[in-house]
Amino acid sequence: MSLKEETIQADFCVVGGGIAGLFAAITAARGGLKTVLIHERPVFGGNASSEIRMWICGAQQRLYKEAGLQEELEIENYFFNATKNWYLFDTVLYDMASREKNLTALLNCTCFDASVQNGKIGSVTAYQMTTQSLYKVEAKYYADCSGDSILAPLTGAHYMYGREAAEEYGEYTIRSHEKRDKKTMGNSVLIHARNVGHKVNFVAPDWAEKVSVEKLKSKSTNIKTTGENFWYIELGGNDDVIKNAETLNRRLLAILLGVWDAIKNSGEFNADNYDLDFLGFLPAKRESRRMKGDYVLTANDILSGGKFEGYRGVRRLGTRRSQPGRIRRKRKLL
Repeated sequence: MSLKEETIQADFCVVGGGIAGLFAAITAARGGLKTVLIHERPVFGGNASSEIRMWICGAQQRLYKEAGLQEELEIENYFFNATKNWYLFDTVLYDMASREKNLTALLNCTCFDASVQNGKIGSVTAYQMTTQSLYKVEAKYYADCSGDSILAPLTGAHYMYGREAAEEYGEYTIRSHEKRDKKTMGNSVLIHARNVGHKVNFVAPDWAEKVSVEKLKSKSTNIKTTGENFWYIELGGNDDVIKNAETLNRRLLAILLGVWDAIKNSGEFNADNYDLDFLGFLPAKRESRRMKGDYVLTANDILSGGKFEGYRGVRRLGTRRSQPGRIRRKRKLL
């Protein structure tokens, strides 16, 4: 007996429903393309979802503030979720996807296979955990927004991992290392605390790692601030954040419980009335595989404010002569 399998024909298939994947899928659907979005979690948002809770920052300056779908999301979230409840934020993202008639979202669905013919992807296959079904999506175009670039190893596409040497792209102004290595930014697991108005005890499990008060104070730990979520606790920079993800996650949990033990029981943080409101078991992935496209954006492109192939009429920004309030930019896509 085999699993039920369904084949879906589409114009555009997106793998990964974080903010990048969700916005790509919505944009394509609004443009009239029959779009399928494959996402392995039950909620959209990736690192920005209630499962991880890493906020979306983006450009916030008056002259450079992000517009488009990002601003649309912010406005809807202000209206439907004025208290910034993480679970309501999930529903705002879910609603944005559900309103698109050209968008089919496959949640709890993990992409694990892909077929390639003549150097082009012919289909991707995913397993949906909740229905125990297989979905094969055959599309004209594909976008990998999975974070770990799962389509790279499945299709043989070229990708990079770690840091490039300074000479590879002439990034001498920001890179001090002369040889390519496999170091990345690490994985993070977040915790949130709240004041419940009465004393709450906490007993750490035996496997929690001991964390010193001095180390926490050096990070300016302050659980009374709304922005404190311990995002700076991460592991994996010198490790393989994909292959050893579960090992890293177990240690992250042990460290975070040790952090909370020090905060609650050291007597140094006035935390008697604080309870642990959230501890994420799904790590925030900061960096892993990076698929290599036709053009590689480098630090020099950013620093020079240069224009890019495929665009016309791009005025150079960020020069010393640019004056706030006087910058105008016109772009026409070829």
